[in-house]
Amino acid sequence: MALSSQAAKVFDALDGAPLVERDSTGTGVTVRVPVERAAAQMAGHYPGFPIFPGVLLVDCVRQAAAAALGAPLRLCRIDRARFARPLFEGDELELSLRMTAGGADGEVAVRARGVRSDGQLAAELSLTLGAVVADA
Repeated sequence: MALSSQAAKVFDALDGAPLVERDSTGTGVTVRVPVERAAAQMAGHYPGFPIFPGVLLVDCVRQAAAAALGAPLRLCRIDRARFARPLFEGDELELSLRMTAGGADGEVAVRARGVRSDGQLAAELSLTLGAVVADA
């Protein structure tokens, strides 16, 4: 099944280019995400108690990995997701990713850790991402 390269864009998570460091074991990526970038999505996520949706946190990881690799990526699988603390308006999320080649299909294994601006752990994620394939 081919996936279209024209995917709906929910929001632009990145506030500038990620810091990328490559070594023999993979690629490290660090990026900051101002939570206000998702204000529209937060408004309806728990009315009266708006928090940053977990699905957007997963997409932040995908966007950061894609920016670091310079190619669009799609979510193949969520291998593990732990949401430790909520993200609120005014928070800034620092995401640290570790990416390694995941297989013959060009998949990328990503382990991510998100920390709130107060230094508290927000989430830990393990994802498998893959290349976006244009329609034939």
